[in-house]
Amino acid sequence: MRKNAEELIATYTKRLKKVSDYAYSECIELLSAATGLTKTQILIGTWGSRSSINFDLVEDYISRRCDGEPLSYITGTKGFWKRDFLVTKDTLIPRPETELIVELVLSENSSKKHRVIDLGTGAGTIGVSLAAERPDWEITATDISMEALRVAKNNSAGLKNIDFVQCSWLSPLSEDFDIIVANPPYISDDDPHLKELGYEPDIALKGGKDGMDATREIVKSAKTSLKNLGKIYLEHGHDQKNKVTDIFHQNNFLQLESFVDIQGNNRIVRAAL
Repeated sequence: MRKNAEELIATYTKRLKKVSDYAYSECIELLSAATGLTKTQILIGTWGSRSSINFDLVEDYISRRCDGEPLSYITGTKGFWKRDFLVTKDTLIPRPETELIVELVLSENSSKKHRVIDLGTGAGTIGVSLAAERPDWEITATDISMEALRVAKNNSAGLKNIDFVQCSWLSPLSEDFDIIVANPPYISDDDPHLKELGYEPDIALKGGKDGMDATREIVKSAKTSLKNLGKIYLEHGHDQKNKVTDIFHQNNFLQLESFVDIQGNNRIVRAAL
């Protein structure tokens, strides 16, 4: 029976190689999600012979991935920082490079009480990660999408120091914050790469003609929403550093520093007035 399971894994992996460079690991993840078994059980068990396995669901998951649907939307989860997050088609799939914001905020700011706002929280990855690491901080997470906020709230289960608000960026909030973090949509509306991201919500991807619409609005509003000595951490595309720094300078932010992600690309600008 072990051979039966191995043969099935080999067959599914071969199909997945047409769409993924990580076909084997994705096969194991899809099988685990479809069967409810752990990855270890998939690898060493006799699951291929179990009459309780819904092989129609297994086939559905494999076929959807072969059709190009992102793995995380099929399994419903994506790892980020130190936990697995629920994701749906109402939320952007978290990227590993965004973890840089979490790392910078934690390393550059003391653990004493801070008021932090996560703009466009999506699945809540940044805000929830910060709330879990710093229980004394007060985190506010916003999104214009109520569907995304429902996902983020589910991801915050057990945390008492994070609140969620439906709004567009900093409007109409009147509070002042020590730290603002944002991973706004920054892809130009006519960017051909959008075709590769067709399963993800446009509202989380498209940033206007030059990709900077949301960034301009956030930076302008941040001037009146940051406390004295407050900081803003903003993610951008790999080739947008100069555009972003220009926007900060136009809004009288003088203390700027850029940071590169795990791929060596410019990814985050940290600014203060």
